[in-house]
Amino acid sequence: MALLKYILKKMLMLLPVLVGISIVAFALGIMSPGDPVDQVLNPNGNESYTQAEYDAMAAKMGLDQPAVVQYFNWVDGLVHGDLGRSFFTNKSVMDQLAKRIPISLKLAGFSMILTIVFGVGSGVLMAVKKDRLLDHVLGTFSTVALSVPGFWIAIVLIFIFAEQWKILPSSGISDGSGFILPAITLALPSIGVCARLTRSAILDEIGCQYMTVADAKGMSRRYAVIRHAFGNALIPIITYLGNHMAGIIGGASIVETIFAIPGIGSYAIAGVQSKDYYVVQAYVLFSGCIYVLTNILIDLIYIALDPKIRAGEAVES
Repeated sequence: MALLKYILKKMLMLLPVLVGISIVAFALGIMSPGDPVDQVLNPNGNESYTQAEYDAMAAKMGLDQPAVVQYFNWVDGLVHGDLGRSFFTNKSVMDQLAKRIPISLKLAGFSMILTIVFGVGSGVLMAVKKDRLLDHVLGTFSTVALSVPGFWIAIVLIFIFAEQWKILPSSGISDGSGFILPAITLALPSIGVCARLTRSAILDEIGCQYMTVADAKGMSRRYAVIRHAFGNALIPIITYLGNHMAGIIGGASIVETIFAIPGIGSYAIAGVQSKDYYVVQAYVLFSGCIYVLTNILIDLIYIALDPKIRAGEAVES
């Protein structure tokens, strides 16, 4: 019961945030450079049209009304599950998101698996082997991984695995193998960050009194780290992983574009290029909601992991 009250309280606190996100999403759409009416009437840049044609098209697109009226019309459509239609394809933006979100989720899931396995795993090994050769080798790799730009990683991977060895596709998702190179591209920088964060969090726990007691009892350092220190170090790791997951789902635009993956990121890039601001608004709104929901999920995981947080919430309730 206390947990349900906590969730409801969080949701109520986040309502103003969601309203703010909707305003920002709408504002970014209408403030984006370019004139969508002109883009529709003059797609090639060398065609002419009359003012009457311009006014008629603006009215048809709903862009002849004041911005405030446009916003409330957009919110009304949003409440009814309608995010508008693309100015150029005339396809429902909501339908396009419904087709593309699962693809972005799959890509984010593969990337997250790689980050957890190699990032968290490397961090634990670095902490257990502190100041030894393995620690230095993995530390150097993590520094390089988090320092290299993602687009450069993508180019190198395409050159090696698609052009030279020809074992993986360089674009598209005709089968599952199409997700491998994009997932690695997204995961490498986060693996570096996660490895260093995990190492630091575990080393902080190793300095605590309970680890000294474990050493005094003759418990092996490896067992003590995995059994006790790792669990207590999970809070900052989960915080990073949660926000990283939200960032991948809502912000893998460059990677999706490079690898020609029809996810929401590449959809947003196309919308920006064509001044299709219903698409831009939907993308910003979706990304903001993903971050909000992720933060709620992280808070719930905190409660499940940390007895002190559970006790605090029980007292407040």
